[in-house]
Amino acid sequence: MDIERFLKRIGITSLPDSPHSRLREIHRAMTQSVPFENLAILEGREIDLAPTALFIKVVEQGRGGYCFELNALLAEVCESLGYKVERLLGRVWSSGAPSPPLTHMALRVMVDHQYYLCDAGFGGGTLRDPLPWNFYAAVNQTPDSYRLEETDNQEVMLSRFTGSSWKNLYSVLPCPVQPQDFIPANHYTSTHPDSFFTQAPVAALTTAEGRITLRGRLFRRVEGTDECERELATFEDFINVLHVDFGLTGLNGALLERRLSGLFGKE
Repeated sequence: MDIERFLKRIGITSLPDSPHSRLREIHRAMTQSVPFENLAILEGREIDLAPTALFIKVVEQGRGGYCFELNALLAEVCESLGYKVERLLGRVWSSGAPSPPLTHMALRVMVDHQYYLCDAGFGGGTLRDPLPWNFYAAVNQTPDSYRLEETDNQEVMLSRFTGSSWKNLYSVLPCPVQPQDFIPANHYTSTHPDSFFTQAPVAALTTAEGRITLRGRLFRRVEGTDECERELATFEDFINVLHVDFGLTGLNGALLERRLSGLFGKE
């Protein structure tokens, strides 16, 4: 792992000495500079979780990825820096599915005898900072609040305070898994016609005081208490937002335009 090149990709020139501060800075910088996105899937590319492939895609090609890619890369970075990392497999509840499959990856990282949940790949609900692995305690990550709690089947649920209530985001299995255990879930998520990631474009980044998200043609920006959204009228608008707002380079515009012809009325 070429840590210096990775740090340059996420805009960090030097790291603090404190292990906790170092992890927090990497986590926050990654969620603000490496977009959660599924565009490679829509381009028809295979999602390769090999460390070398992830480094090439994210660091050298300036692309983003989804949970299996971004958190696998974050795990490699953390391990290179000496952290103890556990890879977790989970199920996403925020979609409203009554019994969702195991299609999410998150991390549990040990720092100074304390575990933290780390996740740079959950789209519009992504953690900004590592979340202490403590149950039933609300933790503010302005402008968001999160909490962890145990479920009836011994999974651990991450919830986010939305409006006036807590909303379940995802739960993770109680035991860590190995990198090869993500292969079936990654294959399903990136190829199955029922997977949302094969159907429409998504992208998300955190910002200093909010988030930007793209879902289909809807581009949304939240900064503090201010929210604005607009529908992208043309494919050219779509590509411009990906370049300017999400910082994505190296997109295959011709393939994406063909794949998204129905979305932008060019069938």
